Amino acid sequence: MKALTGAVAVAVVLLLAPPATLAQAPLPVGEVNGVRVVREHGAVVVIFTAKAAKLYTRIAGKQVQVSCTEMTEGGSNGGRVGLRAPARRGKLVTGDKTRGMDYCRVWLAPHTLTRHGERTRVGRLLIVSVPLSQKGAVFLDEETKVTELVGVLAVAGIVKERQKLPGYPTHAQLIQRFPKAAGEVVALAAPGDTPPAKKVGYYSDGQEHIAVVTLSTSGRRLFVEAGADDFLSTNVAQYLFGERY
Repeated sequence: MKALTGAVAVAVVLLLAPPATLAQAPLPVGEVNGVRVVREHGAVVVIFTAKAAKLYTRIAGKQVQVSCTEMTEGGSNGGRVGLRAPARRGKLVTGDKTRGMDYCRVWLAPHTLTRHGERTRVGRLLIVSVPLSQKGAVFLDEETKVTELVGVLAVAGIVKERQKLPGYPTHAQLIQRFPKAAGEVVALAAPGDTPPAKKVGYYSDGQEHIAVVTLSTSGRRLFVEAGADDFLSTNVAQYLFGERY
């Protein structure tokens, strides 16, 4: 009887234990969409390859900023270098020899535009983010996924306001207003459910309870859930409220 009891106990533990996650293939680092970050003479250099020629036209001959970030236990450390991009596609040589960086970004620097005879100051604009380590690759991947979640939340808010609904639209109401989203945004039966990979799951009770969920490339469930009385639950607060270097 003792042996049987022990076997039952082991079975219960196995049933209650979280399932083992399968080993994920490492995410690519060092290059994104034809933009490559390398080191020359120890310093960070950003190279826009032929694949990124169209992207480079957005910064050609303009003032840019290259920022590189190291992710730490308490947050992150970063530095930023300003320079003018060559008029013709070429290298962005930063001179920054700092080691241990997890990702770098290229920004179009703040600038002034003239529209309809009025000058307007425009803040910096993100051009590309390139991971340099697995930690950085995971961070940037999740950041992109969270941007998608925020986009769906914003659209839901727009539908609620324009349709003068008593609460957030149901999935059916959302898709009726934006049918092109049907292939990307799927309905969730409950806020705790998880959508298939590469999809955004959407839940709404038609009132104030709403949840958006997705999976990162590494398989982590990312979610934002909100309800009445300022209720907010999320595991992506660092992306929602953190500062972009």
